[in-house]
Amino acid sequence: MKTNPISQHGAAVALVQLLEEHPQLSESISWSISRTAPSLYGFAHDGGLELLNTVAAIVGGDVVADGSYEQTGGQLVRGFSVSSMWRDVQVEVATSLPVAESAQVAA
Repeated sequence: MKTNPISQHGAAVALVQLLEEHPQLSESISWSISRTAPSLYGFAHDGGLELLNTVAAIVGGDVVADGSYEQTGGQLVRGFSVSSMWRDVQVEVATSLPVAESAQVAA
């Protein structure tokens, strides 16, 4: 196998594969690729807990709360994420959920 000196190459290939195999992950998630390590970061804009559970089922890992609360648009929200290795690339997807919805995660 050819070694590629571009650190973002592996993550870019993994992102293409992930979105080709699971196109629903492109509808509500904005993706970025780390400059320094083979890793992908996504922020889920829509889809809430259901979308995070879908991501967890695809890449592995669990939905976890990051412990922070913040006020956004007049609503109290809490941060959640899924983080796992997928095809040798670290994948993390985060979102903010309204506190009422985030109570479902703790239940």
